[in-house]
Amino acid sequence: NAQIERMTVQYESEAVKRAEEYKEAFLETGGTQEEWEEHDIRIDVWYEIKNQTEDVLSFTVKGTESWTSAYAETRYYNLDLKNNEFLTLEDFLGQDYVEKANESIRAQIDERMQNGETFFTSEEGGFETIEADQSFYVNENGNPVIVFEKYAIAPGAMGEVEFEIAL
Repeated sequence: NAQIERMTVQYESEAVKRAEEYKEAFLETGGTQEEWEEHDIRIDVWYEIKNQTEDVLSFTVKGTESWTSAYAETRYYNLDLKNNEFLTLEDFLGQDYVEKANESIRAQIDERMQNGETFFTSEEGGFETIEADQSFYVNENGNPVIVFEKYAIAPGAMGEVEFEIAL
């Protein structure tokens, strides 16, 4: 609970800072304090437990910030509860985790495209490889689920795109 609270407070403080920067830029470019107050900027932060066992806690901290447009972010955290350490994809998939994950994701993309889903091509900025700090959570099967942000590898209508990597 303390870990989750710390992560939530961290996101909230970053969101408040962004809102203060928005306000400063708004006022510096001719906006008035009265106009600013009419915008009714809102910051919401919450968490979601993805999976919890005796050994692993996997959760997200989500936040939205709204004004004239919306900003949303999800941060993923995976904790080894016995050693009080963050878990990585390498912890689950081994040293060659990048290739294992890439191979599985490519196969899943091919299958999903055959079933009518749309993904960006490499020329359009589609999937090439996972990042060293790739977002993921651990599902109820104990498998890592790699998550790509909305628009990262597929049209925005698909939202966040997830790929379970079977162990």
